[in-house]
Amino acid sequence: MNWRWLGGWLALLCGLPLAAVAAGTRPPLTIVAMDQASPPYVIGEGDSFAPQPGLAVELAQRAAKACGVELQLLRQPGLRMLQSLKNGSADAALLLSYNEERAQFAVYPLRDGQPDGRQRMSTLRYVLFVRNDSLLAWDGERLTPSQAVVGSNIGWSVIKDLERLQIKVETALNVGSNFNKLQAGRIDAYAIQDLLAAGYLATHPKLAVRALPQPLVSKDYFMPFSRQFAARQPQLVQCMWQQVARQRDALLQRRMAIYLNH
Repeated sequence: MNWRWLGGWLALLCGLPLAAVAAGTRPPLTIVAMDQASPPYVIGEGDSFAPQPGLAVELAQRAAKACGVELQLLRQPGLRMLQSLKNGSADAALLLSYNEERAQFAVYPLRDGQPDGRQRMSTLRYVLFVRNDSLLAWDGERLTPSQAVVGSNIGWSVIKDLERLQIKVETALNVGSNFNKLQAGRIDAYAIQDLLAAGYLATHPKLAVRALPQPLVSKDYFMPFSRQFAARQPQLVQCMWQQVARQRDALLQRRMAIYLNH
């Protein structure tokens, strides 16, 4: 049997570089995630992950195994994570939505020039949290009163959505800071992903806040790659996206309840 031919065929099939197959080694892949917990997708705070690291982390691990790469996972603050993707010190990032600014330095799965939701990691909803006694209203298109100030986290893509709606935005570093500002009346509402808020409020039951019923926006979240890595390893990038799409729904269905009840 022609083993060199077989190795080349397997490389093309799996999206792996020929050199890696010939050498019998697994190419390295560094993926960075935010250092704040985003349950049930990323669990644990700071530099490390929890023993059960989260659905997005598990999905990345399974995709990496299927594509035959040596995976390294890192945690960084949101702005540093974006910078790492931009300068190529990280090969990919977990759970980033698409916008034109990020597309200047990150490669997303596209279809007809638009982000391909079939290859998303997940779809997340942003909602507006207000104090329990608040009269603030959101009908899906406009905020009443219109001069209300909405908090968000530095670097979050929802800031662009709020600005497009001509809603005044005030940013803070993290979830805790924004909920504290909301409770103290320093902002009128807080725009946050619903599952992330649920995870935080489960451990802070004294906060007298509630979510408005109408979602603010729903977004697909992806695993974008740095332009440097995508240029070096285009087949591997495609393999990872394909495996995310292939394994996502079964993993979420099988593991979601474990994390939500954790």
